[in-house]
Amino acid sequence: MPFWPKSSVVCNGLMIILCASSGAIGQTSRQTPATPPPVTFSAEQDRQNMLDQLGIKTVRPGYSGNDKAPNHANYDESKANPFPNLPDPLVLNNGQRVNTPEMWRNIRRPELIEMFSKYVYGRVPENVPKVSWTVTTVDHEMIGFTAVIAKDLIGEVDNSAYPAISVKIHMTLVTPANAKGPVPVLMMFGRAGFPNPNEPRGEEMDRINRAWKALMVEQDPSLKEVFAKHPAWNPVRETPFQLPQLNEDGDPPNTWQLVAAGWGFALLDPASIQADDGAASRGESSDW
Repeated sequence: MPFWPKSSVVCNGLMIILCASSGAIGQTSRQTPATPPPVTFSAEQDRQNMLDQLGIKTVRPGYSGNDKAPNHANYDESKANPFPNLPDPLVLNNGQRVNTPEMWRNIRRPELIEMFSKYVYGRVPENVPKVSWTVTTVDHEMIGFTAVIAKDLIGEVDNSAYPAISVKIHMTLVTPANAKGPVPVLMMFGRAGFPNPNEPRGEEMDRINRAWKALMVEQDPSLKEVFAKHPAWNPVRETPFQLPQLNEDGDPPNTWQLVAAGWGFALLDPASIQADDGAASRGESSDW
């Protein structure tokens, strides 16, 4: 999307929004006398609490599978476009067309950001807590045919407003190894972790197997005879090459295409911020 900021802004901005919206969630830490203890809700209590905060008295039922019901589901694609007239990204709100880079940067881009903030993403609160990022591990990997640098990150939120709970964000950031500066980054939600770890091979793998066999023989001396009968067997093997799982259109995986085009991607684990369960959203810890 043309109005995306650079990678550092994308990562920091989205992380801050997530932290701000998470409220009192994460891992329990020490508690001060003036701080009320975290509340543990059941899933139903958590749902009701959210409805109460939003002032919602009733929830509209979902669409019915019965096509004769008043609220039946619609499967007619011609009726599934309630907004046929989307704003032209290159036309200002006053109707004037964008015809210079300055008009895009100074006028139209801010207008689009304002519309997305108002109607899609929401606004960043003024009192968003600071997030301090720490790189825990760096790995040099290959995504498809592109060399990348993968960094495992922990973002610790300044939760001094409610120190009874700590929030630590787990994320893995992958960028092309040949990048000379900031690159666009696509945020993906799911389990964070290294996408294609750089594994030991050759002589390194031989040393690992020799050490494994020595340890096993130390634990069970009778295994020395077993290993003598099977000298070519090793307890640890290199991961065999596998063809990539192509997309439905036959193209390479999305991550391959992203890094080949000079983009990066971030794997953010939402469960490290808040467990995907209402019963765990007010103080029960979720390990990553």
